Amino acid sequence: MLSRRTKILIYLVYLFLCVSLFVSAGELLARMTGHQPWVVKQLDVKVEPGGRFYAKHPTLGYTALPGQFKVTLDDSYVFTTTNLSDSLRATHPLDSYSKQNTKPQIWIFGDSVTYGWSVNDEETFPWLLQKDFPDYEVVNFGFMGYGTLHSLIQVREAFQHRNKPRLVILNYASWQDVRNTFIRGRRKMLAIASSLGPVNQPYAGLTKDGKVIISMDTIQYREFPLMRRSALVNMIEETYDKYEERHVDSHTVTKGIVKEIADLCRSQGVQLIVAAITSDPTTSDLLEFAHKEGLKTVDMFVDLNVSANNNLPFDSHPSALAHRQYAQLLRSHLIDLLQEETKR
Repeated sequence: MLSRRTKILIYLVYLFLCVSLFVSAGELLARMTGHQPWVVKQLDVKVEPGGRFYAKHPTLGYTALPGQFKVTLDDSYVFTTTNLSDSLRATHPLDSYSKQNTKPQIWIFGDSVTYGWSVNDEETFPWLLQKDFPDYEVVNFGFMGYGTLHSLIQVREAFQHRNKPRLVILNYASWQDVRNTFIRGRRKMLAIASSLGPVNQPYAGLTKDGKVIISMDTIQYREFPLMRRSALVNMIEETYDKYEERHVDSHTVTKGIVKEIADLCRSQGVQLIVAAITSDPTTSDLLEFAHKEGLKTVDMFVDLNVSANNNLPFDSHPSALAHRQYAQLLRSHLIDLLQEETKR
């Protein structure tokens, strides 16, 4: 007759073997379906001088370090970039900047596409637009990893510290939605970003009456235990992240942010243009929302799956050719809009 203690021990061993078998089968199935343990990929980016590209910012979380930089990707691909003393990327040669500049301004907001990551200064579409509209000062507010929330913060601060612009252009891409709410999937993507400098992140939510509330956090990503070793755990974590993305409704938050930007521009008597650089149902919905808000919209989509339009294999961002297309798509709209503004 087995003692009670022996029976419990046998049961625990049996339970352990069952759980181990279940976990092993799950791990095998996860790997057979293409899942792998999480690997933190290091950025192969060399920045000269200094090795850093980001600086802390109290409201934006991070911004560009001022200066002229040579950036090398994968030890092969090189481009140069110039960030002004206010951290914004140059849109014309440095020796042509003047403190007495009284030209009416065109403000362009956006992310790394607007900034022009992986192309030289003179190849970015804001620089090309500056050449097309020499009677205006084109100001490029775009930067890597920024979302629509960053644009809202920048618009608020720019209206306080700069002369009122003639036009404001908000470049929107559907991938910005998760940046605005800073959900787990976005945090996971940013886990490697700190190699270029300190990075914090503002994120937004909405009150019951639709007002934007802004918080700030570090980019700390809280991993599931063993997800760097187990494909099964990493698969479970990815499933959880997708569940969170579906239920946070980041797109509704983005709409609230766009509405606040629109209200700010209206209060200053400045026209806002929403320019779409992606083409998908989410983008279409945002443009429809902008129309209902009485805003002008521009389709700036360039297909980055076309090899000539990106800088792969070194970088997936738009190529110089794509930037020329962006400038062309904006140019005709700006001519008409600026003529309308001049008549006012």
